[in-house]
Amino acid sequence: MRIVRRCALLAVLFGCYDPYAREGAPCERSDHCPSPQTCVLGRCSLHDAAIDAPPPVTPDASPDAAIDAPPPPIDAMRLPCNATGLTCPGTATTFMCGGNCWVLCTGNVQRETARTACVGWMGTLAEINDPGEQTCVNPHITASSWIGLLQSSGSAAPGAGWTWNGTTQLNFTNWLTGKPDDGDNNENGAEQCASIRTNGTWDDDACNSSLDYFCERP
Repeated sequence: MRIVRRCALLAVLFGCYDPYAREGAPCERSDHCPSPQTCVLGRCSLHDAAIDAPPPVTPDASPDAAIDAPPPPIDAMRLPCNATGLTCPGTATTFMCGGNCWVLCTGNVQRETARTACVGWMGTLAEINDPGEQTCVNPHITASSWIGLLQSSGSAAPGAGWTWNGTTQLNFTNWLTGKPDDGDNNENGAEQCASIRTNGTWDDDACNSSLDYFCERP
């Protein structure tokens, strides 16, 4: 009796387990429990199968992981709406249409010269994609001016093969009545570029004509 009481006292003070004491004493492994008890889910037990360690705990992700992770993609920065970087032989006037920045450049140049100037400005010759954009542009036209309309070589008819800058199909048109006509209503490759007239209508022109031009960029 004295030995049992002493062990019970040690169990309280130092974690000594009495083999006949009530089950449930805390443990990490089975050798922490008195025989025949075994460690089950962190507690000594006489009846369950031995489990030497509590279930593993998944550690939280390392704080460094968040630092090392790549940042989320950032949308491309929109360029300011000004004429900085545009080679314009005359006056450059900026305005907004269709959510994009437009510049009207005066100076009378050939279509290829106008295209190169727009690309150097990080834009293109202007594209008019819907009636709202057409209405927005109209008040800014001061003379016949190049826009991005271009006819592919080898087209079968004056009205065939037109795109915006050689890439984008036309979803909206505002051709002058009877245009495009390639000059004589026969496709002969004479007028494969196009301009916008002062009334807002479009006309096919010879690419080596000298006109003002519109550039556009986001």
